[in-house]
Amino acid sequence: MQFTTHFTLDRAHFSECYEQSALLNPAKKIRYKFIGALVAFGFLIMIMTDQSVAVGLFFVGLAFVEFFSFKYGKAWWLSRQMWSKNSGNKITLSIDDNEIKIISLYQNQSFTWQDIETVVETPAGLMLKLKKGGQSYLSKSSLNDEVIAFIKSKIEAVMPVTKN
Repeated sequence: MQFTTHFTLDRAHFSECYEQSALLNPAKKIRYKFIGALVAFGFLIMIMTDQSVAVGLFFVGLAFVEFFSFKYGKAWWLSRQMWSKNSGNKITLSIDDNEIKIISLYQNQSFTWQDIETVVETPAGLMLKLKKGGQSYLSKSSLNDEVIAFIKSKIEAVMPVTKN
């Protein structure tokens, strides 16, 4: 089988990737002790040492960044993705009997079926977990039912597909 499709790395695609990944990963807990330690350390530096106040304010600022990166995690992640140089570019996804290729202007990925440890099906796509670590998300909006069945059949030889 030979299948090729194109999609754009836009805000909607990144948002879908984040939401589907969040279904698979446990929710992160805010690190209150770490934030409190940063604030306390910052104030201690400002009050107890001869260092510049800017050093203490740096640690207090770090505490705010840590807090807001948790509170607004999705917006923070989406903003970073939208600032990336690949944002807005057309991506070519090719699937054949040997491998999956993801080709873009700045980055090309290719992995064989043996490189994939497992596939987790989410309501909107497939999350490919790689043996070397990392993962890659394929949206069902750019795949048809035949290709999804083909991916599952290729992976079942390596490891069964899990449904979330």
